[in-house]
Parts: sequence; C-alpha cells; structure tokens
Amino acid sequence: MILCLAAMVSMIFVRCSKDKNEPIVSGKIDAIVGSFKGKMVIGGDAEYFNAIVNVTKVDDGKVKATVKTGEAYSRATAKTFPVQNVSNIHISGQGPMGSITYKLDDKNIQISTESEASSDVEFYFEGTKQ
Repeated sequence: MILCLAAMVSMIFVRCSKDKNEPIVSGKIDAIVGSFKGKMVIGGDAEYFNAIVNVTKVDDGKVKATVKTGEAYSRATAKTFPVQNVSNIHISGQGPMGSITYKLDDKNIQISTESEASSDVEFYFEGTKQ
C-alpha cells in the first residue's frame, strides 16, 4: 500500500516538472489585431515608408490585412490569412494568398501577398504595431 502511494506521488511530481518545460499554448490570435506602420514594397519596386496596414480579426482562425485608404500605396490588394498561435512566440499563417507573421515579443509584423486573380496587386510589408 505504501509502495503504491509512493509511486502515485512520484508520478505527480514528474508530471508537474514536465509541464514547466513545455511552451504555453494559447491558441488566441487577438494580439495580431491592430494598426501597423512600416515599409511597403508594391510590385517589387515601388517603396513606401510610413505605410499603414490594418489587421482585423475575421474569426478565431483568420485575420484580414488591409492597407490604409487614400494613400499612393492603397492599390495593394487586401488579403485574408488563416493564422494560428501555437507557441505564444508568434502568430502566423500562409497559403495561396501569401504569408503573415506577427512576433509577440517585439510586436513586428511581416506580410507578403501573392496574386490570386489578375486584378490583385501584390505587396510586401514590414512594420511595428502602433
């Protein structure tokens, strides 16, 4: 009986110490939502500094990146990305529309879009959350 009790107690301690070494899994993507300011490149050659990109939450697994209206770079096509947060280090996703990565520690974002239609205007953006 004592041997059984000792085995159960040791299993509890082993399990708790193991949990501390694993990354925290949050699953929440809310941290990526906001306005970002940075450098945008459209079509591989036109550069815009102090460009603004807004990221909004579509649902628990998708975000939409939209450029600020009324600017020279506003012709860039808005894109919706599937994203996930599995490590509480970054929120990211990719697909035929391109890729998006938001680093939680320094609040920097990188967005690279791909054409999905002939009317799409691709862009690359690096910026910081405002």
